[in-house]
Amino acid sequence: MIQQLRETKPVGRLVINLDRVVQGRPGGPEDVLVRDGDKLLVPKQTQEITILGEVQSPTSHVYRSGLTRDDYIAKSGGVTQKADRSRIYVVRANGDVVAGARSGWFRRSRSTEMRPGDTIVVPLDTERIRALPLWQAVTTIIYNLAVALLAVRSV
Repeated sequence: MIQQLRETKPVGRLVINLDRVVQGRPGGPEDVLVRDGDKLLVPKQTQEITILGEVQSPTSHVYRSGLTRDDYIAKSGGVTQKADRSRIYVVRANGDVVAGARSGWFRRSRSTEMRPGDTIVVPLDTERIRALPLWQAVTTIIYNLAVALLAVRSV
């Protein structure tokens, strides 16, 4: 089993802050161990923000300084009724993921600042229950309780 682990090739990527690595001192905590066969891929600088998922028009927009996550979502027509607004997140160009904060009654809007190459993901709300099935379930429960109550009283 140990031999299998040694022979296993890892898949995935390691996100590093290249500026810190270059500016740091050799042997510092920001050093990254590079082995034979490793590849360093530096993504090209892009000038767009991409919006995916439950928005009216999933698309890309040209990056403009000062616009927030919510501004770009608005430029795509806003979120759909099926969107999970509390789980919107941003994938940075370097691979980092930023879970988005949104405004609420007791917190101020701290909408995520965007950077060129970022992708906004608006996920589907899988826990959402439509009104009709919800009310059907509620009325069925009330009906069954009423029938049970009448049965108990008639005994």
